[in-house]
Amino acid sequence: MRVLEPASFLKRLGAIVYDTLILMGVLMIAGFVVLPFTGGKAVPAGAWWFQAYLVLIVWAYFALSWWRGAQTLGARAWKLEVRTASGARPSIGRATFRALLSLLSLASVVGLLWALFDRDKQCAHDRLSGTQLLQAT
Repeated sequence: MRVLEPASFLKRLGAIVYDTLILMGVLMIAGFVVLPFTGGKAVPAGAWWFQAYLVLIVWAYFALSWWRGAQTLGARAWKLEVRTASGARPSIGRATFRALLSLLSLASVVGLLWALFDRDKQCAHDRLSGTQLLQAT
């Protein structure tokens, strides 16, 4: 039987770095996919449709990964899982909410550093979304 406990801050950072590298590659491929539709030319800076397309890809990577398997590829490498307080995988709505809050948490840095002082080692986005990042022991 697997025992899950709160993820350590270092493992959380490891998963963030891993996911960032994977996502950079995915977004590069996504950029190449649109080239046939632009006649091989670069997408104009600030094109709303392209920005929306990239946001959709980022959402799909995180929210769908958490909803379907409770893990992104980075989390899988570090044996981490996103769970609700009841221990279930998050719903698609909760996973989407967590993804939005995660971006704010990372952008402010304070939300991420919250885990260093939280009694359950959870970041601000974990607390606000009703999820927790756990590691298998």
